[in-house]
Amino acid sequence: MLPAAVLGFLALVLFSYTFARVPLPAEISTGATVLLDQAGREIGELTAHTSRQDVPLATLPQHVRHAVLAAEDAGFYDHPGVSVAGIVRAAFRNVVARGVAQGGSTISQQYIKNVTDQRQQTALRKIREAALAMKLEREFSKDQILEFYLNTIYFGRGAYGIQAASQAYFGKAAAELSLPEAAQLAGMIPAPSALDPAKNPERAHQRYRYVLERMAVNEWLPEAEAAALAAAPPAVLEPRPVQFRTAPFFLDMVQRELAGRLGEDMVYAGLRVTTTLDLGIQEVAEREFNEALADAPDEEAAAAMVSVDPATGGIRALVNGRPGEQINFVADSRRQPGSTFKPFALAAWVEEGNSPESTFEGPAQMTFDNPGSEPYEVNNYGRQGFGRISLREATWKSVNTVYAQLTEEVGPAAVVDIAHRAGVDSELEPNLSLTLGTNGVTPLELAGAFNTFAAGGVRRTPFTVLKVERDGQTLYQARPGDDRAFSDQVAWTVTDVLRGVLQAGTGRAADIGRPAAGKTGTTQNSADAWFAGYTPHLTTVVWYGQRDGNSGLPSEPTGGGWPARLWGAFMGEALQGVEAADFPEPRGDLRVVGPTAEPSPEATEEPEPLECPEGQVPVTAEDEDGGEADELQQVCAPSPSESPSPTQSPSPTQTPSPTQTQSPTASPSPTTTEPEPTATADAGGGGSGDGVQTSGETSEPSPSPSG
Repeated sequence: MLPAAVLGFLALVLFSYTFARVPLPAEISTGATVLLDQAGREIGELTAHTSRQDVPLATLPQHVRHAVLAAEDAGFYDHPGVSVAGIVRAAFRNVVARGVAQGGSTISQQYIKNVTDQRQQTALRKIREAALAMKLEREFSKDQILEFYLNTIYFGRGAYGIQAASQAYFGKAAAELSLPEAAQLAGMIPAPSALDPAKNPERAHQRYRYVLERMAVNEWLPEAEAAALAAAPPAVLEPRPVQFRTAPFFLDMVQRELAGRLGEDMVYAGLRVTTTLDLGIQEVAEREFNEALADAPDEEAAAAMVSVDPATGGIRALVNGRPGEQINFVADSRRQPGSTFKPFALAAWVEEGNSPESTFEGPAQMTFDNPGSEPYEVNNYGRQGFGRISLREATWKSVNTVYAQLTEEVGPAAVVDIAHRAGVDSELEPNLSLTLGTNGVTPLELAGAFNTFAAGGVRRTPFTVLKVERDGQTLYQARPGDDRAFSDQVAWTVTDVLRGVLQAGTGRAADIGRPAAGKTGTTQNSADAWFAGYTPHLTTVVWYGQRDGNSGLPSEPTGGGWPARLWGAFMGEALQGVEAADFPEPRGDLRVVGPTAEPSPEATEEPEPLECPEGQVPVTAEDEDGGEADELQQVCAPSPSESPSPTQSPSPTQTPSPTQTQSPTASPSPTTTEPEPTATADAGGGGSGDGVQTSGETSEPSPSPSG
C-alpha cells in the first residue's frame, strides 16, 4: 500500500486539477422514462405525477429554508462549500457505528453529486465533489446555491424540487407550506422512499422530530414550540400508483428494480429502459388469463401467472389478478405451494445417488415420529393406498406417504438446501411437512426455482431490466448469472420424471403435445391451486386461490384443474412458431450420480442400436438376479402389444431398482380431471398440503391406478 503522505499528495493533485480545469456540470435533466420490451417495442412511460417547477428562494417561507438547513447543513452559510468539521464528525460517528451512520457532505456537495449523477461511494468521487463544490461557491452566492438545491433535490414519489414535493405530499404550493410540513419534507431528503410517512410512519416521525430538534438547537424555533409540534406530525396524501395499460404489475417491478439499481431519484430521469418483457408473449398471456378467469368457478378467487426464460432468467410475461387488483401476487404474496414442492425432495434424493426407480410402500396413511410434538400423520387423497410403487410413478400420482418417507430418508435439511439453491429465497422450516408444501413461497420464487430445472441445473434469478441508457450512454447492462445449483444429471433426471406428470399423471390437462415437464399442487383446505411447468424455451407458473389464504374456495380447486388448463392453453399458443425441442441430455454419464461423483467417460457414447427381425425389439440383457448386465449387452425380444409412455421407463443408461414396479399399460382419458390429495398435522409448523388432513398439501391423485 502507498504511504499516507503519497496518497495525500495525489489527493491534493486531483483536487487542484479538478478545481482549476473541470467545468461545473449543467443541471440534471428530468423527464419521462421510456420502457421498451426485449425487442425494442415501446411498452409505456414512467412519468412523475407532479412535474418539476422551479421556484425562487424568496417566495418560500423562512421556515422552509430553516428546516432544510437544520436537516442537511446547518453551517451552510458559514463554510466555503466543504465543511471540515462536518467531515471529521461524520467520520467519527461512522467509525463508532462500524458503518455509514452519517454523511459529511454539505448542501453544495450534495448539489454537485445530484447534477453529476455520480453514484459510486469512492474517495476519488468525494475529492472531485469537494473541488467542484468550492468552485460552485466562488461563482454563485449562497442564496443562489440553496435555490438550485431546493429546485433539484429528490423528495420521492417522482417529485424533483420543493414545489413538486409540496404538491405530491400535501396538495399545495411550496409557498403555502406550514412549519410542520416543511420539517416533514426536509426530514425525508436522505432516503425519500424509506422515510415516506405513508409507507413508514414510525421512521418518518423520528426524522420529523429530529428536524424540529435541530431547528431549536440552531435557534430557528423556540424549544417549547418544537416540543409541542413534535408530538403531532402533519398528515400526508396517499401516494398515487403509476398507471399502465400494458403489463402494469411487470412495469411496477421494473420501477422497483430501477430504484434498487440506480437510486429512486433516477427512475424519472429521462431514461431509456429495455426490459425482459416479450410483448407478443405478454399479449397471449393476458388474453388466455382473462378468458380463463372470466370462466373461473369461484368469483372471489384471485390468480396470477408468470413466465421466465430458461436461457437468461428474464421475465417474459406476467399477469396478475382481476381488474383493479392492488396486490402483486406474483412477487409479493407468499402462498403454500402444495405438491409443487415435491420436485425439490426428488432432486435431493437423486443428488445423493439414488434412482427415481427406487420403490416405496405407498399406504393410504402413515404416522411418523415428531420429536417434541405429536406424531405426524400423513394421508393420501381419499385414503387411497398404492401398494409398492416406484418414486417415478409416485411423483406422477403425487403420493404423499411416499414423499414423506423420502424426506425422512434424505433429511428435511437437504430438501431445504436444494430448494434454496434452486431459487426459493423464502425461509423454509426443515420438517417432514416441508415436501408437502406447507412453507409459503411467491409464484416468482417458484418460477425461478423450476426454471433452474429447465436450465439444466443452472440458477438464473428472474429479473426485469436488460439495459438502461440515457443520452446515448449505457448506465446499466444486465449480466444474468450462471450459478450452478446442482448437476445437469440431477436436473435432467427430475425433468424426465416430471414429464410423466403431464403424460400419465395429475397434470394431463397441461399436455401441449411437445416435450414439457411440470407439477401440480393443491393445498389441503383448497385455498391454493398451482401448476408449475417448463419446456426448454419457457418456464411458467400459474397460481389460483383465495385472496386471504385463510379459507378454502367453494369449488375446491386442484392444480390439475384450472391452473393446468390455463398453463396448457397459454404455453401452447405462446410457443406457436417455436420449433419443438427435447430437453438436452446431460453432458456426462446419463446414469444417476451423487453430487460429488465423477461421470463415467465410457457412458458418454451410446451403443449402436441392434437390428432385430420384424416383431422383435432390442432390449438390455439382464443378469440372473434381475439387474442389468455389467456390459449393457442388447438382445432381441418379442415386441409388447402396447408400448409404455416414453417417460414410464428409465433412460437407456439409467440403472433401475431391481424391485421396480410396472407402470400402468393404459393411460386414462386425458379429459378426466381428478382432485389432488392432502396432508395432516405438519411437523412443527402449520400449513396446507397434498394428501394430508389437518395440514400439508393435497397429494394429487393420478388416473385410476392399475395394479
